[in-house]
Amino acid sequence: MSKHSSPRLIIIFLITFIIGQSGILSAAPFSLPDHAKLTYGPLKFDPPQPSRITMPNGLTVYIIENHELPVVKITLIVKSGTMYDPPGKEGVSELTASVMRTGGTLKMAPQAIDETLDYYAATIEAGKGLEQIQWSLFSLKKDFEEVLGIFSQILREPLFDEGRLKLGKDLKSEEIRRLADDPQNWAFKEFNRLLYQGNPRGRLPSLSTIKNIQKSDLVECHRRHYAPENMIMALSGDIRREDAEMLLRKAFGDWNAKGQIAPVAAPFKPFSPGSYYIVKETPQTIIVTGQSAPKKGSDAYYAFDVIDFVLGSGGFRSRIFQEVRTNRGLAYSTGSFYRARRDYGVFGAYAMTKSASAPTALHVIQDIMKNVKRDGLSPKEIDGAKKAILNSFVFQFDSLHQIVTQQALLAFDKLPADFLQQYRQRITSLPPAEIRKTAANVLTPDDSITLILGSEAGYLHIKEIYPDLKRIIVNYD
Repeated sequence: MSKHSSPRLIIIFLITFIIGQSGILSAAPFSLPDHAKLTYGPLKFDPPQPSRITMPNGLTVYIIENHELPVVKITLIVKSGTMYDPPGKEGVSELTASVMRTGGTLKMAPQAIDETLDYYAATIEAGKGLEQIQWSLFSLKKDFEEVLGIFSQILREPLFDEGRLKLGKDLKSEEIRRLADDPQNWAFKEFNRLLYQGNPRGRLPSLSTIKNIQKSDLVECHRRHYAPENMIMALSGDIRREDAEMLLRKAFGDWNAKGQIAPVAAPFKPFSPGSYYIVKETPQTIIVTGQSAPKKGSDAYYAFDVIDFVLGSGGFRSRIFQEVRTNRGLAYSTGSFYRARRDYGVFGAYAMTKSASAPTALHVIQDIMKNVKRDGLSPKEIDGAKKAILNSFVFQFDSLHQIVTQQALLAFDKLPADFLQQYRQRITSLPPAEIRKTAANVLTPDDSITLILGSEAGYLHIKEIYPDLKRIIVNYD
């Protein structure tokens, strides 16, 4: 026997074994069980309750201990955002937060803050938003006191370095110039502007408003919004509650600034429906249509969450996805969304399609809404939506920091502390009659804001079918 014969025999044996096994497998094909017939115990939602402290200056903090890793996290929610920006200064709240972070403090230069945070492998970041600004902090446990001290300086004594302000304005201006390069983002921004027309939420930053913003505007925005009574903090991590409270009181307890924020009215009073078109030479057409919807925590809120899920936010099995994409192939992306806020809500549907299919896609979406408004949902749809919502709800809180942040957000929105528990109970007990009533009362597909972004040829085509469609030209100068 040659020295190569043994490997050859092994290979022949393996091939014979694999072929034999494949024959066995082919003789007994494997089939997946019907998911609808699977039985399993109910998912339990019993999250730990954060500790709450409120300092004499009004700063409220929610704390959950988490000793799995030697880190500490903070989310700070500030009553600020673009809806509070003065006319002609749109963008000032975003720039204020950005330059607070990058522009140094009265005690630390901008570069010193950056280098110190890098040394500690820590982060302090500012977000942006319409109705709130969220800050985040991440630190190793051993460095938390030092990092928290820097965070306190940033919030209390920002320097607003002129060089960093100029850089922030340049970056924001470039973002505005490039907005049209992202048609989907552009379409949704313009949809929001039209939806919130006549309300401060509908004002968008432009090149001229960013140019108008000076350091004094940032100082004034900080004075009005960055005060303890306008903030709620969420903290989690490898630290005892008593130690966290001691450090927080040391960092913020003697901060006695008072904010001065003018209230902003809820939108849609009045609401003016209309259909609008923006020309952008792009191979795709983007359709967004929407209307007002129930506010968060209202009686209709729970029923409409189910309605939205069935209409389009429920993914592959939703009515809009099934009919627009699966059955008719009219769009590569389509669905719906429901944004519920403390004093109002927004419901909308969207489709990304080709120009020739745009009129049909819009018509199908409107017909689906009309059918639900008229006939409600089937018992099967309601049962499936409830199960999916309740099952997915649990997994939205897969970390302790998410739980404590949600509790802080509820407090920020002045919702009950047990809102999350109430939510599951209310969804479970929803009667079909209430869902049908809500659909009939809320859905108004014929009285909505519709924004379409697409080519010139697409505009001429859809204008023949929707003669009331108005072409608009957007200028961000």
